[in-house]
Amino acid sequence: MPTTVKASAMLLVIATTAAWSALPAGATPAATAPAVQGTIAAVSGDSITVTTADGSQKVAKVAPDTLILRREPAALRAIKAGDALAVTAARGADGSLTAVSISILSPELWNRARKGQWTMESGNIMTNAPVAQVVERVEGRTLHMKLDQGTGTISVPNATEIHRLTTVGLNALTPGMRVTVRGTEEPDGTTRASSILFDRPG
Repeated sequence: MPTTVKASAMLLVIATTAAWSALPAGATPAATAPAVQGTIAAVSGDSITVTTADGSQKVAKVAPDTLILRREPAALRAIKAGDALAVTAARGADGSLTAVSISILSPELWNRARKGQWTMESGNIMTNAPVAQVVERVEGRTLHMKLDQGTGTISVPNATEIHRLTTVGLNALTPGMRVTVRGTEEPDGTTRASSILFDRPG
């Protein structure tokens, strides 16, 4: 699965949770807009204009509760006990879990993430939980995650993609950056961004 797809799946979980938590009691959420992927053409006030692959442009509005996330590669050794992780894993025939991708979450992101472990539409298992223990040795690499029902164990192959997600401000976005925007559709056709993801330049 491409990195962008895996990251978008994790962000959808977090962005959806954030959107619901921001709603007044009894309010109905707006329709979710398709993810917008492309290059920032302009940043103006509280909005950004994104040029997509087909050359069209989409305006995304940035609200105070919009998550603006910088993603950068990380190594398993960078994960410490107590770190909050979002782990997408494949379940084996014997019930064991093998990590497909791991995101190390910033405290702000963790506060808005759905916690626990559940099956995604893809059939993979999503685990959003703190790390109880990280074990790395020659014969294998294992994450021990703290869950309400106990400790979950997930093996981490060398090929597993690991990234750190850091929450940043609107001033971190500049023209030329490639971004993925998720949010809801506004009546005027713009997107109210719940999350904007970009890779750290360089």
